Amino acid sequence: MVNKVRVLIRVCAVLCMINVSQAQNSSITPDHYTVELGAFTSSSYKTPFWLRSNQYGIVPYNSPTFTLRLGAYADYDSSLDKRKFDVGYGLNVVGNLTQKPFPYERQVLLPEAYLKVRKGVFEAYVGRRREKFGLADSTLSTGSYAWSGNAIPIPKIQVSIPTFAPIGFTKGWVAIQGTYAHGFLGATGFVRNTMLHQKTFYVRLGRPKDVVRVYGGFNHQVVWGGRTDYLKGTGLVPDDGRLPSSLIDYYYVVVGDRFSRTDSSAYTTFEITNRVGNHLGTLDVGLELDLVKHTLFFYRQNIYEDGSLFYLINIADGLNGLRIRRNDPDAIVRDFVIEFLNTTSQGGPLFVWGDPSLQGKDNYFNHQQYRDGWAYRQHTIGTPFIPPALGPNGEYPFGTFTANNRVRVMHVGMAGSLPEFRWPVLDGRITYQLKLSYSRNLGTYDQPYLPIRNQFSGFANVVVPLTLLGGMQLTGALATDTGTLYTNGVGVYLGLRKVFSTEAY
Repeated sequence: MVNKVRVLIRVCAVLCMINVSQAQNSSITPDHYTVELGAFTSSSYKTPFWLRSNQYGIVPYNSPTFTLRLGAYADYDSSLDKRKFDVGYGLNVVGNLTQKPFPYERQVLLPEAYLKVRKGVFEAYVGRRREKFGLADSTLSTGSYAWSGNAIPIPKIQVSIPTFAPIGFTKGWVAIQGTYAHGFLGATGFVRNTMLHQKTFYVRLGRPKDVVRVYGGFNHQVVWGGRTDYLKGTGLVPDDGRLPSSLIDYYYVVVGDRFSRTDSSAYTTFEITNRVGNHLGTLDVGLELDLVKHTLFFYRQNIYEDGSLFYLINIADGLNGLRIRRNDPDAIVRDFVIEFLNTTSQGGPLFVWGDPSLQGKDNYFNHQQYRDGWAYRQHTIGTPFIPPALGPNGEYPFGTFTANNRVRVMHVGMAGSLPEFRWPVLDGRITYQLKLSYSRNLGTYDQPYLPIRNQFSGFANVVVPLTLLGGMQLTGALATDTGTLYTNGVGVYLGLRKVFSTEAY
């Protein structure tokens, strides 16, 4: 199955190149380049939480760190009829020079390398690309529960309707958005050569200019396939260590089937009584109100992993948020976000097979077969508030991915721009971001933290546009950790970023 999918990806890449030749946009040279040079340092030699979280895995855990980031991008031609084929691509390379890097942290990273094709409302891409999934604020949030942008992007082939597309006969009152993807999580790890299945689907009721817009949908992720030598003889995997990866298993993965497998010669008791692969995601709802001067966006993400949500016994868990946006791009306070994340219920401390009211103990982001958890390259794919429990050599000393998946988080975010004032090298308004998070960390049901570990993490960031070298950005960030979960300390980042547009030449 793995080899067949790899062949499929190569075929899709060839088709993408054919579409390049057919596209009306004859230029395949980048339309802009990016260069950023910066440095991180900290009083504790540990990079504070909000300097490294939700940064797509490119910021090391230790500091000081010097970083160089280079990018080349070709976006779609905005003048081209969307009904015709168009292509684009992106390439981003990050080099980090770090004091005492962790064994699993690479000094050269490739967070983006993709080729994309668009026709009408549809898009396909192959490669790595920065993405977030779920109804939540995209910049000031703690991050969507299931897919937050905390880990380096996973190589995928994906087809999608990337933005809400109105359904014609509804006169735009109903619009849909969705993705369908297959990815690879790497050849190494506790289970080698694992694959990713992902799909999302969202509906919007209400047109962009309507006062009220209602949103609803889901995202579904599955880690499946692969092989491990560590679980042989435990009954959790077949004798050869290969986990199910046939075509019929792919069907079970896609539909989330739980009860169709009865063949004990093809499946272990674990797959017969559970599902093929490690499933997780959220069911999301949102409400947007346009009040002329302000727009309010309420959102809720309900967590599912082990079936507890079906019986509503973990309904207390989820991400709740409110964003207040002032409809003035130059407002001093443009966006204000408040969120509450709760993952402490998990359906309760007991799991009793056959009793729906006691099918709890969901143990979020951990899994009995896929011990690397809901992570990619030792970074949580979902909310960064469920962190990995890593030893000095990148191992999991507790035998599972995380030792802290029962958390309560109160979070506030704010962003805007300062009043414009005259300064010889200033080229526009100074923008800022502020994030303040307080969490109570209970550990897990099996290994609770006694006492509970309380943690505060704060972050402030300013971006100063400069006239130097034809225009560039100076970024300064300050972050702090205070509490009993992370090492206490204060960290800073200082960087210069330049965007070169080929249209200027």
